[in-house]
Amino acid sequence: MDEALLPAATRRVPLSFSEHGEPRFMTVCSPKSFRVRAHAVVPPRHVIPVIFVPGIMGTNLRMKSTADSRNSAAWSPPNGTIAALGEVRKRKGQTPKNRQLQMTADRTEVDDRGKVELPAGVLTLTQDEALRRGWGALHFDSYGHVLAELERCLNDQYEEPGKKGTRKLAVWEVAQTLKKPPQIQQCAGEPDDPCWNADPVDVRRIWNAVKGNVAPLTDDEFTRLDDFFYPVWAYGYNWLDSNETAANGLVKRIDEVLAWYDKTKYFATQGKVILVTHSMGGIVARRAAQKSSNKILGVVHGVQPVSGAPVVYRRFRAGTEVGSFFNVIGAATATIIGWDAADITCVMANSPGALELLPTKNYPPGWLTVTQMGQGDVPKELTRPLPISDPYEEIYAKRVQDVWWGMVDETLIDPAGLLKKRAAILEPFESYLKILKKAKDFHDTLGLSCHPNTYATYGADRFEATFGGVHWRTDSYLKSETSKNLMSLPAKSWTMKGETRLVSGVGAVLFSLENKPSPKKDDDVDSGDGTVPNPSGASIARADGAQCVFRMKGFDHQGSYSNRDVLDNAMYCIGKIVQKAIPAREIPLKAL
Repeated sequence: MDEALLPAATRRVPLSFSEHGEPRFMTVCSPKSFRVRAHAVVPPRHVIPVIFVPGIMGTNLRMKSTADSRNSAAWSPPNGTIAALGEVRKRKGQTPKNRQLQMTADRTEVDDRGKVELPAGVLTLTQDEALRRGWGALHFDSYGHVLAELERCLNDQYEEPGKKGTRKLAVWEVAQTLKKPPQIQQCAGEPDDPCWNADPVDVRRIWNAVKGNVAPLTDDEFTRLDDFFYPVWAYGYNWLDSNETAANGLVKRIDEVLAWYDKTKYFATQGKVILVTHSMGGIVARRAAQKSSNKILGVVHGVQPVSGAPVVYRRFRAGTEVGSFFNVIGAATATIIGWDAADITCVMANSPGALELLPTKNYPPGWLTVTQMGQGDVPKELTRPLPISDPYEEIYAKRVQDVWWGMVDETLIDPAGLLKKRAAILEPFESYLKILKKAKDFHDTLGLSCHPNTYATYGADRFEATFGGVHWRTDSYLKSETSKNLMSLPAKSWTMKGETRLVSGVGAVLFSLENKPSPKKDDDVDSGDGTVPNPSGASIARADGAQCVFRMKGFDHQGSYSNRDVLDNAMYCIGKIVQKAIPAREIPLKAL
């Protein structure tokens, strides 16, 4: 057979962009005898940008040029095991004073110089373009995978786009059928008892919608996805500062992204973006939606602490929980985030963003308890659980110097003496109360508001135990007179790891904060994703704008978007959000 008549093989040419945002393809000329041909998949001209908003500690931070150590890393979580061990060694000897100097909101800024690597199969942008879109500001090990998956699945809906007879990507088969291929599944709900399920799996059982109607994407809805280009951007923000400031920055980023495409000759937007969030990023996005809802087509939230997390209180008194002596990963995490109350308080007491993660008035009351272990290890409540109605006044404004269970040790707030150097000199605890007031005002303003086209996923897994409440416990005997006045008694002494002593009528009494609970059911208050408790994540279902809310399991908080079922769900939700867009044919294009 004549070689000239043989069909030519093709190779996909990656899409790249000029410095002005115009799409282009780079290839080389070759002789006719070279049978491999370049295959360029031209993007649609109508654009709906997708902006990913990470959680607390998910954005890299560096020292400002005015700080003592210009441009040096302030918060740069390690990527990979070797880097993690190096970070542990570096943080292990760090004093609270140096930690405060390094991690204070007005001394730090976003560092967009982080690691970015594009995996094979992502052919709709280059590494330079990913950096321009802000990917380098996010911790790569946490978010590199989800950014790449969003870019790949939204812009290449088929395995070999542009070729006849090519198959849809598996994620879109799931979205259209609500089924996924047979797989090994847990039997009887036990993690160590796998079995083979020969039938396709109905993902509705996995996604577990607690609000909204889960209908498959129709053929017309799927076809409509192909009318738009979905460039994925990242919004890094200074999570030490207030979520109000971060929300203002997100609104600005939305405007900048839309303007970037509208100024090109090739692309045109309809003046709206899609937001995808993780953890605290959902709080930022919800506030941004209050400010600029008309520029947001829809929002997908993942593992958002909607009404806060009681573990924040616990960390003020005991540092970062480890779980057990043999939990090496937990110990490393605790060393990096803050091993004890001294490490935590010097950062969190000065950080509006951190205080805005405290349980709000929308979290079920009574999450702080004081108990005595009785016969048969059955705890007996010694006083009425707190809060009753106002957690800010009843709990967060209490010093350990005043009452033994108080949240904040005022001597740990300002080890570096930064507050004394400011023009408006405040005592450390006064400064903390001022920041707490801002957090309360932010909570009151945000409430349970969300964008009117919102989809959300949260974790409710008994194998991912979470502090749905915080519990002080004593094994000591207390006289009834002591029990009556228990919550007003001062501490005689306390430790940085969640122990406090007080004097009662029978001598010294030791109270300790209980370690991680062991929930029995997925819907228990202490079930969750290892960070956000079930009641907090579920709060979004009470918001009017929530179209669909999914209660899922099988993942931890940080790794939620590494879970295939969560990613499939997120793509499905985006597919539904796109249906609210103005049809592409109705949006005029510029002449090329």
